[in-house]
Amino acid sequence: MTQAPPPHPNDELRAVLDASGVVGAWVHDHWAGRLALSGDFAGLLGLDPEVAAAGVSLGAFLDRTHPEDRARIESCLHAAGEVGGPIEAEFRTLESEVGTRKLLIRGRVERNAADGTAQGRGIVIDTTENRSADLRQAERLVNRMAEHVIALRALADGLGQANLTKLVDGLMIEIGFELAKFLHEPHTLGPGRTERHH
Repeated sequence: MTQAPPPHPNDELRAVLDASGVVGAWVHDHWAGRLALSGDFAGLLGLDPEVAAAGVSLGAFLDRTHPEDRARIESCLHAAGEVGGPIEAEFRTLESEVGTRKLLIRGRVERNAADGTAQGRGIVIDTTENRSADLRQAERLVNRMAEHVIALRALADGLGQANLTKLVDGLMIEIGFELAKFLHEPHTLGPGRTERHH
């Protein structure tokens, strides 16, 4: 039986990056105020990949971020350009056909001490699925708490202790508020995927 050829190192690296949620890379020329975006990153922002690979203005990039995150991301990029060093920031994209995605940019900004220019470069990680998994786990935990507090309420009634029953009732109300956070309409992330608001 013939064996399949060993995977190419680049194929293995691509598979590892995909499994890690890496969707592209970025290079930010702080002096020119332009960013070059590669991979699926441009697509997730709703930008033309070829145009984005050649570089887009900082304004065009910020226009594709969620309005509530725009000022924070702009400040983060500006601060990193001023001082250099590592940079990490999470933001949401605008709503598009793939839904709203939550992305993490991570990298480093190098400053040229001679002329004061700065260039940042790094990767982009799509953390949307991680957040969805966290929300599902939180919902499961709150549901389990609700089941236990209902059983606890029955036990408290059996003891006939009004103060204890009152405390359990308060706990039931608080858990009810937590459950209510998961009852909003789910927010679509893409085909077959949803995220709940809370």
